Amino acid sequence: MVSKNILVDTTNIGTFKFFAYVFNDEEGKVGFGLFPNDGPYPLVYLLNVQGNKIKIFFNDELIMHICEQSKFSTNERRELFREFLDYASKMEKKAARLVFRDSKMSYLAESREMVRYKRLYIHYKNPMSFSGDQMTAIEPA
Repeated sequence: MVSKNILVDTTNIGTFKFFAYVFNDEEGKVGFGLFPNDGPYPLVYLLNVQGNKIKIFFNDELIMHICEQSKFSTNERRELFREFLDYASKMEKKAARLVFRDSKMSYLAESREMVRYKRLYIHYKNPMSFSGDQMTAIEPA
């Protein structure tokens, strides 16, 4: 169970309200994450994995849930993702100053996985929403 310790910021993006928390994971490691709708787990988070090394992690289940639930058009999704990335980048800089001073950080902007999740979210088509012989392919990363 994640222990949320300090609420740092909140923002609304699309139909979600994101809460930025300093938290401790199940092993007691210090992290900083964005929790959609103040849920129990972060969507994306920074975690002190060893000494002064901070890594970025993504919650694949939450990402897929958001993709499946979104009713926005491709252009609206593109704009919402841009807003999310701007906010997440702003929060990771705040985390670097407040929580992870003097640590080596991995940044969202440098993450290959972020590009993959961007494509997934923007171009996601729910296969269950099609009928007959129509198939949907997810664009490769």
